[in-house]
Amino acid sequence: MENLIETGQITALISFVLGTILLSFYLYFGEPSFPVELVIGFIIATIIFNTVLFSVLLGAAILNQKYRLELLKTCGIMLFNIPISILYFYILFTFPFTQTVYETTF
Repeated sequence: MENLIETGQITALISFVLGTILLSFYLYFGEPSFPVELVIGFIIATIIFNTVLFSVLLGAAILNQKYRLELLKTCGIMLFNIPISILYFYILFTFPFTQTVYETTF
């Protein structure tokens, strides 16, 4: 059971860190250099994986009274990523990214 708790905590941390890194790269380099599809694909894959893991943790918390508090704490840690993901989506789709084109007009 400790392995499941540790997996949930590490997954939440890795999801947050990788999501932040991808968003930072996208905002720094821009869409032509860093495709938005990669970021969206990561977010979708992370949502699916975290949902499955969250469901397993919640089910384990219901069935296992001895580790219930630790399992629910881990679920809470994973839930903190939801508003962060929403914020990242908001930033991704509302950030006014415009590529500056340097042209010489004669």
